[in-house]
Amino acid sequence: MIKNALAAFCTVALLSAVHLPAQAQKPPAPTAPSSAPTAAQPSKDEVQKFAGAIKQILTINKVSEAQAVQAIQGEGLTPQRFDEIYKLQADPKAKPTTQVPAKERQSYDRAVAKLVAIQKDSQTKMEKAVQDQGLNVQRFNQIFEAIQKNPQLKQEVQQLIRK
Repeated sequence: MIKNALAAFCTVALLSAVHLPAQAQKPPAPTAPSSAPTAAQPSKDEVQKFAGAIKQILTINKVSEAQAVQAIQGEGLTPQRFDEIYKLQADPKAKPTTQVPAKERQSYDRAVAKLVAIQKDSQTKMEKAVQDQGLNVQRFNQIFEAIQKNPQLKQEVQQLIRK
């Protein structure tokens, strides 16, 4: 069971199901709006490939989340304490309920380094999952955008994922 403590990592992991592969190979942003490939509706075959990739990505995320918990606990921190320290880092103006001793800070830093490595490994695996389904990352993201705009298509993908 993933606690709040991993909210930042888990959010990244869950969002990576569709966004992290794009970050690795994202083309430069166009200067003018484009309506070409992103407007194209995916074929039935592409929808099935997309759903297959999402299934694999969800499995990768589940493994990554478990590894994240192990990494944090392996450094002698509880998920709750990791979350507290993370929040202090994110908002230095926040008044800490407890101080962070140097030893604990070192454990936190090592855990963060491990989480970064887990995230990079997961990203690589997600990109491979997309490619193994016969899609490139750019097309995967285009299909994702089309699905977000089309409730019927979104429902179809959800049903394919459940199979």
